[in-house]
Amino acid sequence: MNKHFNDYISTHLCLSQKDISQSIKSREWLINAVIKKIDEQEKSPKLYSENGKRYIPFGSYFKGTKVSDVDEFDIMLIIDSNTGVYSKSGTKFGEGIGFTNPNHKYDEKFKKSDGSGVSPLKQLNWLKDIIDSVLEPYGCDPSERDGQAITAYIKSRDLKIDFVPGGIFKKTDYPNNVFYIIPSGSNNNWIETNPRIDKAIIAGIAKDNPQFKNSIRLFKHIFKDSYNIRIGSYAVESAHVDCYSKRYFKNDFKYDFPLILDHIRTCVQLGKIPDMRDPSINLLDTSLSMDNMISRIDKISSIYHELNESSATLKADIFAMLSNS
Repeated sequence: MNKHFNDYISTHLCLSQKDISQSIKSREWLINAVIKKIDEQEKSPKLYSENGKRYIPFGSYFKGTKVSDVDEFDIMLIIDSNTGVYSKSGTKFGEGIGFTNPNHKYDEKFKKSDGSGVSPLKQLNWLKDIIDSVLEPYGCDPSERDGQAITAYIKSRDLKIDFVPGGIFKKTDYPNNVFYIIPSGSNNNWIETNPRIDKAIIAGIAKDNPQFKNSIRLFKHIFKDSYNIRIGSYAVESAHVDCYSKRYFKNDFKYDFPLILDHIRTCVQLGKIPDMRDPSINLLDTSLSMDNMISRIDKISSIYHELNESSATLKADIFAMLSNS
């Protein structure tokens, strides 16, 4: 059974080995052009240079959990957050890092309508205008706002780059702990992140568990492409980390597939998938129908438990289950 699961991954999810050097050149060109354009702007947010870098590559490609071909990159631009304060439930949680003063990130035009803080939506719109001003002279289509990112599409390379604005902060109680806040995507609020820690967590588990990343990729695929279960990519990763911390991972899909499926079902039933860095953060979009998600997860579980290991059609049955065909 484990072999057939791995055959499916090799057949359907294996990244091609095509030359992506031109895509990387296009990516670097666009990133540098966007950074240059931000530098040229007056009375607008500025970027912070962290160890000589003003952006952080993040997302599935850099963690080794990407499902499809390398046609999309995620880039977090580090926004100078000097003089800023990040609060949670009315309590000061972080202090902005940077040097810009005055810091136009905090101008009234970038704040929420109720004046409660910087608006993620307005910052995304600012970033969209920047990116469009870079793309327009080259005849490229305008960028699109996609949840927590602005997506630029370079048609000639069939390449998408998601730009995410990330404010940089240090924890009030632990000043040596740096974190970033990015738009949540589902509402006009911010969520905390740290791509470097995320990558290290997954790499640490995968070091002694060779099928861990493949399991993440498999569940991303069947949830998004096969069964339309609306659990995000990062939430799938975090659910795996949470499962690993509580249950024994055998690196054998015969045991691990139903184990993780059941764990995610329990998370959905409880209404929470904890963030791998901060368990107090819920990654599950509770505005969606939990009953609908559970029903679709139960469908997968039912098909799995009906599989017959001695059947001559076992491989075909597993392929059909994973592709929902």
